Amino acid sequence: MVPLEQMFAKLPGGCCWLCLLPLKATEASGFCRACFADLPRLPPRCLHWRGSIQAQRHGRYWFAALAWQRDSRQLVTCLKFQRSPELVRWLAPLLSAQVMACYQSYGVALPDCVVAMPMTAKRWRQRGYNQASLLAKAVAEQLQRPYAPGLLRRLTDEQRQHKLSRRQRWQSMENAMHCTRSVGGLTVAVVDDVLTSGASVTAAAAALQRRGAKAVDAWTLCYTEPLHAGDS
Repeated sequence: MVPLEQMFAKLPGGCCWLCLLPLKATEASGFCRACFADLPRLPPRCLHWRGSIQAQRHGRYWFAALAWQRDSRQLVTCLKFQRSPELVRWLAPLLSAQVMACYQSYGVALPDCVVAMPMTAKRWRQRGYNQASLLAKAVAEQLQRPYAPGLLRRLTDEQRQHKLSRRQRWQSMENAMHCTRSVGGLTVAVVDDVLTSGASVTAAAAALQRRGAKAVDAWTLCYTEPLHAGDS
């Protein structure tokens, strides 16, 4: 049974997604002013230096909107595991605004197209939707970039990435992605919900580059700061 407060939180003009208090008429972002101001926003900078040498070879820019803290973790958990795909309506503008600020700060044009991080058919059947796909489509519309559904496919049934070590993540993702058609000469942005080790986005970038992508960027809602060197 869904708690009553969660039901109200999903109603237009209902409650804040984080504190669950009623929203005022002027609070139209899905969050109350206090929670919106407290979101752990990241500065508009590239996180690519956090990756391995392999990641640096295959990717160009890694941009994320929020640090992985209590509030952002709560939002991603709700989106992925509590059957709340409608939360994308409020999260996509956060990522879109961050992406625009990042590319402006680097003086670089937006990529030619946007693609979502794929999930296996088994995981999709369990969840009923791919949250990365919903996020990618919404962000592409807001940034007026073409969205390429089905461009990436996952070849293997991935393990639960968040339970694996850094080394295990890279091993499980090696050659796990397939690009379904040519992207010769294009720059591509891969959208996902959380960036941890960079293994998934690097595998996606490698697959796109095998089909001719000129450059591949990663856009994620959240970035998890490594606790120690072995988890970076």
